[in-house]
Amino acid sequence: MKKKIFVSHADIILDKIYDTNFNLIKQDGGGSNWNTLYNLSLMNEECYAFGTAGNDKEGKIAIQSLQRVGINTENVLIDETISTAVMNILMPEPNCYDDEIINTWYSPITNKNTMHFSDNLPLNIPENFKDKEIFVILDKFESINYEFLQKLENKKVCLDVGDDEFIEYYTNQYLINFFRQAKLMQLNHNISDYLFKKLKINNEIDFFNLLNLDLLVITDGKKGAKFLYKENSELITVTKTPSIIIDNSVDTTGAGDAFFSTIIKQYAYCQKIDRQFIDHTFEIANQFSRDIIQNLGSRK
Repeated sequence: MKKKIFVSHADIILDKIYDTNFNLIKQDGGGSNWNTLYNLSLMNEECYAFGTAGNDKEGKIAIQSLQRVGINTENVLIDETISTAVMNILMPEPNCYDDEIINTWYSPITNKNTMHFSDNLPLNIPENFKDKEIFVILDKFESINYEFLQKLENKKVCLDVGDDEFIEYYTNQYLINFFRQAKLMQLNHNISDYLFKKLKINNEIDFFNLLNLDLLVITDGKKGAKFLYKENSELITVTKTPSIIIDNSVDTTGAGDAFFSTIIKQYAYCQKIDRQFIDHTFEIANQFSRDIIQNLGSRK
């Protein structure tokens, strides 16, 4: 059996968290794909980062956050011509609803755009990857990401579609071609409505049939998630609702990433996707998400 490794390919991102008075109260690595890779490394998986950061303190902090859990960052480029991308997270007043947390590409201090994406991402594949089964985690779908995928053998692509800003400017055919690289996809409930409308399809069943997925997951926050898979050539849909709901969460920023990382882990080692797999995976994914939302920031 080939050894399994987990990789992501994207710009390095730093999360800066501010209180209601715009005081910086925490900064740590961010980005959905990197949070997912971070969580997998916490689960003792072998993880590799392929990314680009600026030669600045934000880049150093974000890279160090990956290194501290054992992620290999030898394939991270330092680009002197860019600034490291920063996501700004504005926390609400105490006792406010958690969905009042604001995630913005603009600094609350300078009002300048802090999310700078680069086309200069690494494409060289280490020689030792040839004898391993590679799980690739992506949440953006640029042509350079597609080029990276084509260079990998023995890969299974895991896509997390969570933001309409990352898909709105692509043609439908481009998105379909990219998504057909995937075996596992996660959508949140809000983006699924937008995506289906954009692709001119009716629902998640049509979406699943359009692609060649092993598993499609559609999350809906505290309400749970819907799983679609095939068993004996029959399309199965299972809706799961959590048995425990946390109302006093600190920050749900990384909940979806925690959920996805657990699903990827279980998917990587499963022999068969069936109802037993779904029940077990949902339970541990929901538990890990509950653990994450008790922390400030998107990571443990």
